[in-house]
Amino acid sequence: MKRHAACSAIIGILFSSHLVAQDQIALTRDEVSVLKKKLQGAAEALGKFPEGYVKEDEDFYLPTEAYRKPSGLFLPAAPSVTYRFGGGSEQKTKKSSKDFEKEYKKRIAEAQAKGDAQEMMKISQEMQKKAGEMQLEALDSSKEPVQVTIRFNAETSQAIDPDGVLYESQGVICMRIDHDETQGTSRVVVFIDPISLQNTKNLSRADMKVPEEGVKEKTRVLNVTVEMDGPADIVESWAKALAVKKVLAQIDGR
Repeated sequence: MKRHAACSAIIGILFSSHLVAQDQIALTRDEVSVLKKKLQGAAEALGKFPEGYVKEDEDFYLPTEAYRKPSGLFLPAAPSVTYRFGGGSEQKTKKSSKDFEKEYKKRIAEAQAKGDAQEMMKISQEMQKKAGEMQLEALDSSKEPVQVTIRFNAETSQAIDPDGVLYESQGVICMRIDHDETQGTSRVVVFIDPISLQNTKNLSRADMKVPEEGVKEKTRVLNVTVEMDGPADIVESWAKALAVKKVLAQIDGR
């Protein structure tokens, strides 16, 4: 599976052109909490994880400063959260290894206490066989990971390939951006912007922009992107099942 930086080339958060002649103002902890809760609210839209997958890691990016534009308004904050999902094989393997080591030490200690060399050899052979079986089981249970990133207030420009559109509705379009035939992986992005994507049927590009003059509130959310990377069958079906209304509930409007 291709790995992507927190800010992918497709979903560029273009700060450089906005940060000229702007005042930097520290966000309060309450303001940061508002942004995090909104990210968590959007994440609820993911619903049930794909069968056999568990959440293995999460990484929040929460801004600590806001930028006031010459207009007196604020550049919208751009927090994000990235989740990594897998089969949980790493955690299972660690637990199994600890249990295995504990059992081995206990049985060997008992055999040593009896002075039974034959029993010790038998235990070693059994444990070697069991260790091999555990390795095979870990390989069989491993899954190609899925990475999901949710971003607020991205400035995005993505050409719409009609064959890549998985679904669309007012203010929402879900597209397959990349597909690797050899690896069987895809990158799918759901673009959600009630203003910029009001009528997707007429668009040839998904352009999501924030107001040039800025916004009044430092925690205002104008748009959301949900990016999924992983096995094509998993990410495409999961993106289609996204509870879009829960994501829309986090958007404040303009």
